[in-house]
Amino acid sequence: MTKFIALRREPRTTFLGLEARPMVDKRMRIAQDAPESRRSEVLREIGLARVEPDEQLPKDVNKFQRLGYAGAYVVDTANDVMAAKAREVLTPDYHIMPDIEMGLPKAILSQRFVRRPRRKSYWPAESGVAEAHRQGITGKGVLVGVLDTGVDADHLEFRDRRLPFRYVPLQPTEGQIRSVRGFDTNGHGTHVAGIIGGRNVGVAPDVELLVAAVIESETVKTSLERVMVALDWMLSHFQLPENADKPFILNLSLGFRPEWIGVTEIQSVVEGMHLLLRTLVMDFDVLPVAAIGNDGPGVVRAPGYFPECLSVGAVGPDLRPPWFSGSGLSPVTQETEPDIAGYGVAVLSALERDLDRVSIYAEKSGTSMAAPYVTGIAALTASANPGLQGEALRRRILDNALRLEEGGSRVGAGLARFV
Repeated sequence: MTKFIALRREPRTTFLGLEARPMVDKRMRIAQDAPESRRSEVLREIGLARVEPDEQLPKDVNKFQRLGYAGAYVVDTANDVMAAKAREVLTPDYHIMPDIEMGLPKAILSQRFVRRPRRKSYWPAESGVAEAHRQGITGKGVLVGVLDTGVDADHLEFRDRRLPFRYVPLQPTEGQIRSVRGFDTNGHGTHVAGIIGGRNVGVAPDVELLVAAVIESETVKTSLERVMVALDWMLSHFQLPENADKPFILNLSLGFRPEWIGVTEIQSVVEGMHLLLRTLVMDFDVLPVAAIGNDGPGVVRAPGYFPECLSVGAVGPDLRPPWFSGSGLSPVTQETEPDIAGYGVAVLSALERDLDRVSIYAEKSGTSMAAPYVTGIAALTASANPGLQGEALRRRILDNALRLEEGGSRVGAGLARFV
């Protein structure tokens, strides 16, 4: 394995003795620690070049990226000898794992609209969204990260708005991360971002969106490396004093199934994913919200089935789970998934623009629509309750859920709603 990902085993909250410190102090201290480390120096000493996000190096160069906020390294070497030297530098404090492929659950597009359909409300009364907006609660002061195919930043739902965006290339250690105006050649990410924070159709229209394009439009596939690089960029926003106390919710429509991973690698991958999610939760008080998948009853996807995530299944306007919504036992905890349900059938949101720059809308179905709905509900709840974030926010969302008569374990605690 000449290319690998190394994830810190011990949360920095524990390593730096920050467990009892206020959340703002914890985030700022970890942000100070992120840019450099002694191990980076040692990796350079043994012959690896450090790659910065805006750099591009030849393919055959021994290199590494330090993802200091995410507590990780990506090492890419030309031969097994150099890879072994790098692993020796990083172990035992870091868990070594292979890069893995991840993908989107396939969403179903049911209808396109050349113009936004006019409706009294874009969300059912049971959601509590209209009531939240009536009270002036719209997600202000909440950061939401979206890892997807991108976002059309000039769609009517996002136009005239500053929307931080990064395109993470197929091979981040070889290509440059692009900081540009948001684009999306697939439409999935635009639809997801619109559900969360669209000006007209969004659950929480005033959230501060951070969008990273990590999924290829043709294959709707990505890699853990691309996800890690994007997460590091998102977490770096905590170095700014104005963001230090803001709730952060991460929307994950992507995932993988255990059978996609080789038998010899699955345990390493499971441990590595657990460490990554634990870093998000323990070091930064992030709430990860993840689609459970569109593979139907009896099948669940990671990372949704990890305990750190709030896993989301779908229901329709009739509050019944559709045929595609995943459910089942988590192979990690042996507990029933999903944790909660969100609207995921014929959900209206932004899609793309045509050649005349007319904003197109679409109704799509999938748990990757239900997850951003729940993300939006979490943003409204956090905005209405300053200081509520991370695990405490997760518990509040579950406690506030509308219990459903139909669906049983396929809908978890029930429908996520604002109350």
